[in-house]
Amino acid sequence: MGLYVRQMKLGPMDNFVYLVGAQGARETAIVDPAWDIEAALRAAEEDGREVTHALVSHHHFDHVNGLPDLLARKGVPIHVHSADGEELDPDLRGDLKPIAGGDAVEVGPLRIRALHTPGHTPGSTCWQVEGEEGGIFSGDTVFVNACGRCDLRGGNPEQMFRSLKKISELDPATRLYPGHDYGDVPVSTVQRERERNPYFAVLGSLPAFVAHRMRPRG
Repeated sequence: MGLYVRQMKLGPMDNFVYLVGAQGARETAIVDPAWDIEAALRAAEEDGREVTHALVSHHHFDHVNGLPDLLARKGVPIHVHSADGEELDPDLRGDLKPIAGGDAVEVGPLRIRALHTPGHTPGSTCWQVEGEEGGIFSGDTVFVNACGRCDLRGGNPEQMFRSLKKISELDPATRLYPGHDYGDVPVSTVQRERERNPYFAVLGSLPAFVAHRMRPRG
């Protein structure tokens, strides 16, 4: 079973919004619906897809501000970690499907598993596609050559350390789809981040990682 992924850079903060599903199936998930839902749904229609699920990596505004528009157009369930679902607009909560780490969402024949990776927010979640052609949609946990901030409300560098360790132990060939276009390439792999990401380079020491992540940036 092949994997369908459409990556779209939308909004003023270089966010990546994704459409993901199985090749040959109409059912499609939208990952972090934000900024321009009309453009995202138009892209799905162009590709012969039907958006049936929303997968949220975390609650920050730039990753979820399209949810009201999406729900006005499509009555889809919103899958989000319970710790971050509490931070979303109360008007959305009737459509939320709280998840925990290890839970899986079935999008047609495709299974997408929630990998709980706190550190940027308490409920930060990477969405991992099962199967040989899988990948991981890493939100603001891992970027190309970087990782998410830990100095915002709910951030925790020690949790981020453990989350990055968890990701570093995945199959090296796993494709990594970041939540922002902050790197030199739009898509990476776990192996590439092991080799080039400076935050992966200090995963041998928690104090070294915390010092590096929390160092003031000039």
